[in-house]
Amino acid sequence: MDKLPADKQAAIAKSSSDRLRQTLLSAGQEDATVSTMDRGALKEAAAKQKLQGPVEPSSLERELAIRRLELEFELEVKKMERQKECELEMKRLEKAERERERGRKNGER
Repeated sequence: MDKLPADKQAAIAKSSSDRLRQTLLSAGQEDATVSTMDRGALKEAAAKQKLQGPVEPSSLERELAIRRLELEFELEVKKMERQKECELEMKRLEKAERERERGRKNGER
């Protein structure tokens, strides 16, 4: 932990043990190992993790992120299609109303 800058040491020291555990688990540490660590060990492991730099997301995390983006895109396309359908329906109804009005006017003559 001594190798970290003071601000990062302070951030680790202020973090709860649960947050440190979650950080280590997210970095790929084994649950069985992390759950048995005391606070001092958690802080040291978190400091080592900070020194190693950012963790690459796992392939599962990448796949989930890609799938989420795909679903968001599909939802947006469906919204656009639905909006277009509604606009076309409104135009059709407006046209039918104008034709009815014309028919009434022609019938009055």
